[in-house]
Amino acid sequence: MSSKNSKLRMIGAFAALATLALAISCRGFFVNPTVTSLAIGPANLTLAPATSFQMVATATYSDGSTGDVTGKSVWTSSTPSVANFSSPGLLLATSLQNLTTFPGTTTVSASDGTVTSSTQTVNVCPVVQTMKLTVNNGGTSVSVPGSTLVTFDVIATFNGVTGSTDVTQQVTWNISNTSVLASITGGSGTTSSGSPGTTNVSASLCGATSNNVTVTTTS
Repeated sequence: MSSKNSKLRMIGAFAALATLALAISCRGFFVNPTVTSLAIGPANLTLAPATSFQMVATATYSDGSTGDVTGKSVWTSSTPSVANFSSPGLLLATSLQNLTTFPGTTTVSASDGTVTSSTQTVNVCPVVQTMKLTVNNGGTSVSVPGSTLVTFDVIATFNGVTGSTDVTQQVTWNISNTSVLASITGGSGTTSSGSPGTTNVSASLCGATSNNVTVTTTS
């Protein structure tokens, strides 16, 4: 009886050893998934000066799964003077006083090991309260001959900022009839020498649009 028990114990021991060996050998076939791509968001982010925003990095792995790797990623900003990361994914925009242009623009990315995300563009724009456009030193309309230089001025006020700011150099110009006035550069544009006509002009900045002014050519 004892011989039979001994055999059973030996068989059990061999079975346990075989199971352990199989587990150890199989472990080599199952490796941790690796990061194959990295995406960051949100896209098209706009921040007000001196505000922050928590961005997110999502990894896609070799087994098809995904995971949040915001905290373990290395984040970079191409123009730290516009916006920079104070901690993983936490983007801090510079103050209005330190912005040299509106909007300030930077591109950001994140890396997890050897995998780097595509870049996202981030704009830093103040919140516009008011924006007033005038033409030829204070008017809202002007009538001039063709081939005449016309000047524009844009004054804006911003949330949290005392006083007004000349933003003529920072705005985007909207011209309704480019056959009368083809373009505006640095606040100035020359009217067309063609047939008489009228155009409306406005200025845009950080999602806000000014009033219209009218430019009419007489000949």
